[in-house]
Amino acid sequence: MRPPDETLQVLLYDVFTDRPFAGNPLAVVIDPPALLDGQMQRVAQELNLSETIFLTADGDHSFRARIFTPTTELAFAGHPTVGAALALADEGRIDGRVVLQEGVGPVEVTLDGGIATLTTPRSPVAVATADPGEVMAAIGLDLGDLHPELGPRGWSVGVPFTIVALRDLSTLGRAGLDLARWRQSLQYTDAPDLYLLAPLDGTRGERWRARMFGPHVGVAEDPATGAAAAAACGYLAGVAGNGRLADGWIIEQGVEMGRPSEITVTPALRGSEIVGVRIGGRAVRVGTGTLAIPPTEG
Repeated sequence: MRPPDETLQVLLYDVFTDRPFAGNPLAVVIDPPALLDGQMQRVAQELNLSETIFLTADGDHSFRARIFTPTTELAFAGHPTVGAALALADEGRIDGRVVLQEGVGPVEVTLDGGIATLTTPRSPVAVATADPGEVMAAIGLDLGDLHPELGPRGWSVGVPFTIVALRDLSTLGRAGLDLARWRQSLQYTDAPDLYLLAPLDGTRGERWRARMFGPHVGVAEDPATGAAAAAACGYLAGVAGNGRLADGWIIEQGVEMGRPSEITVTPALRGSEIVGVRIGGRAVRVGTGTLAIPPTEG
């Protein structure tokens, strides 16, 4: 059979890791032909990764970015932003910095020593979430399993998450999402996806481990979620002393899935005010491929 006339070149990366088959998989498409929204969505659905990002050159060191999960488009996501910047560097398209024009606005990314660090264009903001008891019931836990200083809260830097700090790693490992129970609570929350955290070195320490359940974005569990880590900056500031806030945090994720990742989270400060969040990490290319452009529907 003759191959299709129009194809996409796809780069495959694992993000927030420095070794293949860990971290969060990502598909990157650079300078595709003009595609309709539905075509991009069908590509993401076919690849069935957490996200697929489409990049179109838009000036010097600037690219328009469209980010899709298998079921929806996102205004912002951390692991596609970090992975895309490192992919552009690998392709020789940028050197040192790039601005990705995303749904939340321009996202600047700097590159240094194989690490890409994005700065969110917005500061974390609190959003409404469900009653703590309902949140805990939906993840199969009770109120006694919460972190001693932090209850469930909704936070967002463009994509909202219900963030839940738990008392320890064993509690984090026992958590799971009862989707039917959670759906009963969605009318009370503006943060339908959940980001669970557990401390690794004390209740106010530097290192945390996370799990993300994303029913709203069509991801059962995610091995590395930069947008959630950025949202968690506002949440963790609630237990940070002055020095700890300036130093930021390191968040492990994906361990329970067998895809360990590491995300650095640092507040961008103006005095003591958080005006943005810096999210950093590595990525490694694991493959390339050619994909037929899906036909238009209708």
